[in-house]
Amino acid sequence: MSDTERSWWWRCAGAGLIVIGISLYFGMIPNIEGCAPDLDASNLGSIIAFELVRNPADVAALFGTAPCTEPFVVAMRHATWVDALLFIPAYSAFLICALLALRGYGRSLASVGIAAVAAAAIFDQIEGFWLFMIMDGLPGSQGEINWLIPAVRAKFTLLGIGAIAIGVLLTRHRGMGYVFGALVALGGVGTMALIIRDEYVSVTIQGSAISWLALFVVAFLYAIIRMNPRALVADVQSAEEPTE
Repeated sequence: MSDTERSWWWRCAGAGLIVIGISLYFGMIPNIEGCAPDLDASNLGSIIAFELVRNPADVAALFGTAPCTEPFVVAMRHATWVDALLFIPAYSAFLICALLALRGYGRSLASVGIAAVAAAAIFDQIEGFWLFMIMDGLPGSQGEINWLIPAVRAKFTLLGIGAIAIGVLLTRHRGMGYVFGALVALGGVGTMALIIRDEYVSVTIQGSAISWLALFVVAFLYAIIRMNPRALVADVQSAEEPTE
């Protein structure tokens, strides 16, 4: 493994650590679940539930009534700003750094992955814009929600494509890349499930979590290992062979 590739893995692992930290922070925002009703058995939380609204009635049910609504709006605005200013840049850096590290294993596929992640980030920002618009005039209009619906699904689909590209490139890395690449790619396929039906959103969330966690682990391992593990084993075996 070259020093350049290893440096990208360090950046990837660092960005991944930030992604994990922000993900945990979302759940600690005061009142972030304040008005959320029982969000069915999927237990996805109010942030995802807001992204998946289909009409103003869904928004009204999620944001509830006074005195709950006002602190809940404050919490959701806070979460949306954190998403726009911190989370989206962090996960974009996390995924793109991995693709830059893997360019040597397929430059064209890495470029496709980078383009998909960049487009996903743009759609995520568009999503945030419409979430703010809906909150500005609760429960929002059907027209605003009609713009939100495709943005959310495009975001997850493109993130899935980016993850699949990373997974395939990792399998070409060999060694532990086979295992982690398969996990990342499989998670990427799951991330795209929302495009089929809203009921599959739990698959999308779980697929994304599996994909990103596997990538974080392998990025950290490649960052601290100076060379491909298979090459390392070969060097050890060669050193143990008796000399004439």
